[in-house]
Amino acid sequence: MKKVSWNLDPRRTALIVVDMQKVFCEPDGALYVPSTVEIVERIAGLAEACRDASLPVIYLRHVVRGDGSDTGRMRDLYPNVDTILARGTPGIEIIDALAPQPGDIVVDKLFYSGFHNTDLDTILRSRDIDTIIVCGTVTNVCCETTVRDAAHREYKVIVLADANAAMPYPDMGFGAVSAQDVQRVALTAMAYEFAEVMDTAGLIARLGAAVSCER
Repeated sequence: MKKVSWNLDPRRTALIVVDMQKVFCEPDGALYVPSTVEIVERIAGLAEACRDASLPVIYLRHVVRGDGSDTGRMRDLYPNVDTILARGTPGIEIIDALAPQPGDIVVDKLFYSGFHNTDLDTILRSRDIDTIIVCGTVTNVCCETTVRDAAHREYKVIVLADANAAMPYPDMGFGAVSAQDVQRVALTAMAYEFAEVMDTAGLIARLGAAVSCER
């Protein structure tokens, strides 16, 4: 079942790479998400395909000042957030395998959504973007929150099922949840409510076809 399939116009589409930072993607990172290892190569190939098609490639980073002045309620949930996501620390950088290239854009955010108190919306609208492709981590947190905010702003959203990484959750009173189950539920909810969900190879093929039609 698929509820929507957007018409992909390369001139009005951008790639959003969410939080592929060392703190989340490297084994010694304080917030390591093991399943990110499975998506790095796909994102790298996708980013290159987008650059070749002249799509903006935009990286989101979760970064705080580090002095406690801008973390608010997040510090209640993550007491060490001012240390692990502090500006200037190695962990907040994008992993080397996905290092931004000349012409790419990096947007820093304080909370989960890439749109919350950032200039992401301005960046997209200044380029007449109406469609965004979302990949990265964590599927049901920063990725999904960004997707929901994008939908609320009337963007067409494409989520890549095999280029978003979820994390497992411990028992918070309702039973532990595996990363696989989190991924399945998050993708299903987004596909039903907010976005088109597809795989990376299909997206690259669709993008290539759209670019060929323009030539």
